[in-house]
Amino acid sequence: MGKALILVATLAVLAGCVTPAPFEDPRLIWCRHNEPRRDATPETPRAEIDEINAHNRKGAAWCGWKQ
Repeated sequence: MGKALILVATLAVLAGCVTPAPFEDPRLIWCRHNEPRRDATPETPRAEIDEINAHNRKGAAWCGWKQ
């Protein structure tokens, strides 16, 4: 019983000392690594224009980009 109690107490102390690393907001990371896309041309396919628009909408919502 004594050894089990010591083991439990040791684990409790170790668990109390572990501090989780703070997580940075994923949106801030995304904003830091992206910029508005302005690469559409008259020949750009509609599907790619939709992707560009979605990217820019996300940037406007998350990063405050002006459209």
